[in-house]
Amino acid sequence: MSKVKNRIKIMVGSTVYGFEDQISQIVAQLNTLGYEVLNSHFGSIKVNPHLSNLDNCLNAVTECDLFLGIIRPYYGTGNIGDKNITFEEIKKAIELKKPYWFLVHRDVVFARNLFKKMKLKSGDEIVIEDNKLFDKRCINVYEYVIKNHVKDLALRNGNWAQEFYRLDEMMVYINAQFTNKNFINEVINQTNSNDGK
Repeated sequence: MSKVKNRIKIMVGSTVYGFEDQISQIVAQLNTLGYEVLNSHFGSIKVNPHLSNLDNCLNAVTECDLFLGIIRPYYGTGNIGDKNITFEEIKKAIELKKPYWFLVHRDVVFARNLFKKMKLKSGDEIVIEDNKLFDKRCINVYEYVIKNHVKDLALRNGNWAQEFYRLDEMMVYINAQFTNKNFINEVINQTNSNDGK
């Protein structure tokens, strides 16, 4: 018989800056649906003062049962050397085979398609100097999530990233995924049985 968790922990990735109000509404909705939400902006992840922000966020990924990632046109200020906290959280969730869902801002999808078509006459790549407009590294995150590196489309599983532009579009997706607790428990149990737990 399937094991049912009473209080499921869902982590909402740490992409925050510039849309704190939307993160607050997403966290509130997930709380209303009965989840325990882990999110750095919300202040609900455990912070070990002896660890870096990156390590504390990665520990939250390890602790959660589910992961909700949000890919936006801004790479974020949570950069430590070559590492970005949001991207590292995403990679960790996938590596740990956590059940995950992703939302991607329409501008990231649009820019990816646009940059594929645009080259300088010399053939060189177009370089954007001011990343306040758009940070091309967001496309790397999106391509990682959709498993662009897996060339055979038939072998791509778990590569759904739901495009959004407005908060209400995000909420439609969030409600569709997380309202039915039987579905979520089935996903968790399937994940656990696939891992041999």
